[in-house]
Amino acid sequence: MRPLPGVRITLVSREIHTPYSGMLPGYIAGHYSYDDVHIDLGPLALAAGARLIADEAVNLDLVARRVDFARHPALRFDVVSLNCGAAPGFGSMLAVPDAIPVKPIGRFLPRWQALLKALTAGGANAAPMRVVVVGGGAGGVELALAAQHALASQTVPAQVALVTAGERLLAGHTERVQRRFERLLPARGIEVWTRFSVAAVDASGVRDATGRHVAGDFVLWVTGVEAPQWIAASGLALDARGFVAVDRTLRSITDPAVFAAGDVAAMVDQPRPKSGVFAVRQAAVLADNLRRALIGEPLRPFRAQRRVLALISEGGRSATASRGVFSAHGAWVWRWKDWIDRRFMARFSNIARMTLDAPAVAASLAADLPEAMRCGGCGAKLGADLLARALRQLDVPKAPRLAVGIGDDAAVLDVSHAQIVLTADSLRTMLDDPYEFGRIATRHALNDIHAMGCAPVTALALVTIPLMGEAQMEEELLHVMRGAVDVLRDEGVSLAGGHSSEGLELALGFAVIGDVESAPLGKQGLQAGDALILTRPVGSGVLFAARARGMARTRWIRRAIAVMDASNAAAATVLREYGARACTDVTGFGLLGHLGEMLRASDVSAEVSIASVPFYEGAIDMLQAGVASSLQSNNERALQDFALDGVTADAPALRLLVDPQTAGGLLAGVPASRAHACVAALRGSGYPDAAIIGRVTPASNGRGVVRGAA
Repeated sequence: MRPLPGVRITLVSREIHTPYSGMLPGYIAGHYSYDDVHIDLGPLALAAGARLIADEAVNLDLVARRVDFARHPALRFDVVSLNCGAAPGFGSMLAVPDAIPVKPIGRFLPRWQALLKALTAGGANAAPMRVVVVGGGAGGVELALAAQHALASQTVPAQVALVTAGERLLAGHTERVQRRFERLLPARGIEVWTRFSVAAVDASGVRDATGRHVAGDFVLWVTGVEAPQWIAASGLALDARGFVAVDRTLRSITDPAVFAAGDVAAMVDQPRPKSGVFAVRQAAVLADNLRRALIGEPLRPFRAQRRVLALISEGGRSATASRGVFSAHGAWVWRWKDWIDRRFMARFSNIARMTLDAPAVAASLAADLPEAMRCGGCGAKLGADLLARALRQLDVPKAPRLAVGIGDDAAVLDVSHAQIVLTADSLRTMLDDPYEFGRIATRHALNDIHAMGCAPVTALALVTIPLMGEAQMEEELLHVMRGAVDVLRDEGVSLAGGHSSEGLELALGFAVIGDVESAPLGKQGLQAGDALILTRPVGSGVLFAARARGMARTRWIRRAIAVMDASNAAAATVLREYGARACTDVTGFGLLGHLGEMLRASDVSAEVSIASVPFYEGAIDMLQAGVASSLQSNNERALQDFALDGVTADAPALRLLVDPQTAGGLLAGVPASRAHACVAALRGSGYPDAAIIGRVTPASNGRGVVRGAA
């Protein structure tokens, strides 16, 4: 939050909603919601001026000073901080496919939800399932109690067992604390097996070396952790267990450019158990030392406390406090723990929203002053009416071989007894991640060709890179174009060349040429009675506007990116197979804006049902919160062409129908008799949100009707 001039911070994380381990038992028990126990890294990174990349490291190259990732191109570093946690520790067993490791927590939680779903799938007549928790430390005890509390409310309660290799539960705690939990677990119906060193795990449960067997349908692994395997290949000095050896300043003892904290780090002169308590306390010193390392100042030492306060949840709203010889338990301890945890999480969620002050202008100019915060992506397009007015004033020459020109998704050109299609598109970035932006900008440009039912063949790129240091500009260009080339390769398109330039912000555009294999699908051709089919949700414009203000949940953004970063080629093929007569892609002018273009070109009207239109999660919430794309007000002029039935003009769902989309879906008219089969085929081809959203009607005075929910 106190940026150093000239320093770019990049945060790379596999989980963009990072779970807080201290609240995991409360979440499992049902006391907390998903958002209560997760730190949303999107708004946090935005507030700190850091880039956020959703990926995980697979290699650290100390010679080249770069980190390699699973999906993204490598990133160069001057200083790197490793805070990647640890992997599950299975001891002598190299892999246990039938066990569910609790760490990393981000991968455990989806499997826990799947477990709950499996428990309820059998109904009231199903046989009770058994859950085995492996690990007798605080984590295992808390998880067993939390799971028992959650599963007790199921139609067929599951049975929970806990196994531990130790003689007692909670080694390292006082006799009083151990006795309390050794009584509490059986009282809650939890079997406890001590001196049980797991030697094998399979679909029937767990076994130890003596042949003892504990039956279990699900095995939750909460014992021990190991360092990520890629750390070992880095060349860093490691401790005996493979964790990064760091000194008191949290810096690697062999490489001054590398820092590490949390579970992945091993403090060589003050060894401590793997615990989130130490990781949290390391944070302030780590942040300070990263700054000091960048500006060449002496580093601060971290002093780890010898005794820590453990607040151990008991499943319900009670807990035990344990520190040294002190211990206490009861509902008040749980309330104390709850207060501590919520206060900690509030530091990462109550973040000031991003705003930009409007420039000071004369009063006579205030009415024409645009909103200070401008959108990227297709939200940065010029308004439809502005564009139309300018084009009307131009005397645009038309080549004799130009079969289709301005007004459709792509131009159609007659060339030597054949036809080709041509289009151009450009976006200014709406993402911090240049690789993902490169992918989405490329998908967006190719969509115009797909909307015509044609096959893109070649592309020319126009890329603008913000002015930075030469090495940073090279990396930015590499990442954005790697994203573009990966998509072009997937879609069988050749990059034929292009042009690059410096600018104020990252932007990427393409001129694309495609083959006409069948008669192109244009915006004209709709017939009364056709069903209107939309292949993707709408609402990306308001989501990215909310992201720019630090208001959108990052899982909403990640879901939108996943949909946007998918080809429309298969959708276009399916629509053709089911007799589509007209098609367009939904982009900057919004669903109704582009539908209006189709209706005018076809001289028909339409009815649209809001209840049938798929929306991105969070889009309505953000519009209700007062967020909108900077193109929204201009796009809302398209609503004048539609009569409203059962919906008010200010309804958020109605306003979303003109929200500008980037890499949006296809909108097509399909014969009504084939529409339902077409939607089924689309969903089976990877477009799960495809839906019939309305029907084409005979021409009327207006362009159509928008109906509210029934």
